[in-house]
This record gives sequence, structure tokens and C-alpha cells, in this order.
Amino acid sequence: MDRVIEVTRTDRGPVYGGPARKKARRGKGGSQPTAVGYDYATLSADVRQLYEEMHDWDFKAPILTKRTGCRPGRFDSYRTRMVQRFALECGNEAGLSLVDQEGLFNILDVWDSTRPGQPVDRGHYLGLRDSFRSANAFKEALMDDIDDAVEDEKWLKCHLTEGGETIVDIFRLALEVALRRMKAAKRLKLWSGGDRPAPLTTARESPMDRDAFRSCEAAVIDENDDNSFVVALHAFSDAIQLSSYGGTFERGHSDAHQW
Repeated sequence: MDRVIEVTRTDRGPVYGGPARKKARRGKGGSQPTAVGYDYATLSADVRQLYEEMHDWDFKAPILTKRTGCRPGRFDSYRTRMVQRFALECGNEAGLSLVDQEGLFNILDVWDSTRPGQPVDRGHYLGLRDSFRSANAFKEALMDDIDDAVEDEKWLKCHLTEGGETIVDIFRLALEVALRRMKAAKRLKLWSGGDRPAPLTTARESPMDRDAFRSCEAAVIDENDDNSFVVALHAFSDAIQLSSYGGTFERGHSDAHQW
């Protein structure tokens, strides 16, 4: 320990503003200092003196300021303390965000059957273990509903091999998704020209703003009626995608596919 202190403590040197150190005479008439050059014998005292001379305490400030009307200690039961611990430690101990904290309160409000306007059903007065007998059953139920939703949305997968490397491509049928989005939309712009097919142009404001698409659109509207339209899909990919109907992708590029 003495060796550590000797290596780490700082040589303070002369202290200005006070009387000079006294010196003792050497045997041959010379003088020698009466101190070893250090103000303190311990590392902690040396560090404290350093920060006192820097006046760091003069710049101190509280790390936070309590809000007006602060009332700590309201998590005063076993159940509420469990909720508090979850809110502060969830997410790799980072805690829930303010938005997530509000969501947690809304869930618990519904669970306690105290939310205004909450509908009453057959599970209104049931507890958690009336539906899930264990934590494992709870996790399995979550997984089952997620799997059911993925299957209902008709997600598909395909193993693609390019250059000896195989990747799993996860996708949905683009045309089916587009039609579903159109049915759910509140407002649609069916033609690139607003209420009629747009004329040919050399401008290229979007991937669909091309002569081929505009000519196809005009022909379809002309052969049918004003209620007909052309659906065009523009697919993007950051990887190589193989297409059986002629559309190809190169890394970082894309191609437009039209029906």
C-alpha cells in the first residue's frame, strides 16, 4: 500500500501565497528541504486537496428537481410495487418509456374493470389464472395468436439460392395486398392523370411515370369504362430477387412490374 501511495500521489511542489519552507543546513554548509515534496501522506487526502483547489464544489447542482406537488411513496402495496418494478426494469432494465407507462396503466385499468365505458363480457370478473394456469400457458397462448395472425395474413417464405448462398425470403402476394389496401382506403387516386389517364411525357417523377404504363392505362380505360383502372406495383429490394415472370432485381436497384 505504501508503494501504491508513493507512485500515485502528486508532487505538489512549492505552495505560493504563504511563508517559504524552512531549510536545514547540510553538513558541508549546503541547505536541504525539511519536507519531502508532498502535502499529504495518503492518496485520498491528496485527491481531496486537488478538487478543493479546483473549487469543483462551487459548481455543484442537484441532478434533478422534483416536480411541483411531488408525492413519493404511492406504490404502497405488494401489487402496486410489483407494477412499479416491472415499469422501471422492463426492457433490459431500461424501464418503460412514458408512452409505454401510459399503455401499462390503461391495461391495468381495464384489468381492474374500472375503465369508464368498458364493455362487460363473460370474462369481466375472471382472474388471470382463470384463463392461463401458468406463465408457460400464457406464453404459448401469445405465440398461438401470433402464428394464427401470420397465417391469416398469408405470409409465405421461399429459399432462394444465388452464387452458392441460400437465403430465406419472406413475402406476401403483392397484388392481393394492394387490393386489400385499396378496399380499406378512404381516398383513392386511380389514374396518374387525376380523373383521366395522363398523356405521355418525358418527365419521370415516379417509377410508374413511364410511357409503357401510361399507354396501358389509357388503353384499358378506352376499352372499358370510367370504372376500370390499372393496378401497378413497384417492388423494392435490397437483395437479389429472382422472378419467374421476367422481372429481375440487382442489388441496390429495382424494377417495376405491371398488371
